[in-house]
Amino acid sequence: MFNKSKHVAVLGAGENGEAAARLLAEKGVRVTVLDSASAEKLRTKIEKLAPFGIQFLTGADADTNETVYDFGVLSPGIDPATPLIRNFRRKKIELIGELEMAFELCKCPVIAITGTNGKTTTTQLVERMLNACGVRTLAAGNIGPAFSAVVSKSAELDVMTLEVSSFQLEEIRAFRPRIAVWLNLTPDHLDRYKSVEEYRAAKLRVFENQTEQDFAIVNLRDELPPFKAKTITFSAYEPGGDFELRNGVIFYHGEAVLQMSTPVCAACTTRRTSWPRSAWVWRWA
Repeated sequence: MFNKSKHVAVLGAGENGEAAARLLAEKGVRVTVLDSASAEKLRTKIEKLAPFGIQFLTGADADTNETVYDFGVLSPGIDPATPLIRNFRRKKIELIGELEMAFELCKCPVIAITGTNGKTTTTQLVERMLNACGVRTLAAGNIGPAFSAVVSKSAELDVMTLEVSSFQLEEIRAFRPRIAVWLNLTPDHLDRYKSVEEYRAAKLRVFENQTEQDFAIVNLRDELPPFKAKTITFSAYEPGGDFELRNGVIFYHGEAVLQMSTPVCAACTTRRTSWPRSAWVWRWA
């Protein structure tokens, strides 16, 4: 993928596209960014990326470009129905998502958090809790910064904590989170998806490449298919989950594990000596 002889197109000049373009350029790949917006609107970004040798095609020139690239990196915010993407499909150019590209370079396990509501809050909370417990992590992905912008730091981390959207999951191939978290599902993005079922299917891809060695943490209320990964359920409203919230206390299989009024840092400090960093991910196996 990062062969210096390749010419790669990055589709979309948003945060994810910019990060992907810079990452590719730093690997010595020839990069052209294509965006349907005007050159005037993108002038600041064009000037910012010019020192990296990154070229731009904008407006109608981007939508109708006939160059056959070695592959394209798709920014998640671009609707596949746009002329820009349809043109690439017509030319049969391989497309991968920015999430997938960064994952191929990631040197540590990944936690992927998805759901219609609460993704950002949960991702930030997981980052704070893990760091407080001595587990080195960064929050990135759909939350910002883009995965591609921080993946070079992954060798220094124990785990990368990512917020992932349905848009990002559409183009995955090998993306495999060590832990995948499904918070909830309510109708959303129906301007992009034909139905709630199509939206749900895109989100379910977060579990697609997991194995028996991985973990799927899911909301008990949602009827989900069986997974290869070890499945852990949670519920704040009804009994039956592996984790349940009752009267302000979180229970695990009937055992109280966390009083919600207890400061998180104090709870983490208590566990730090008994949860070695190398074993934290298997604590609930």
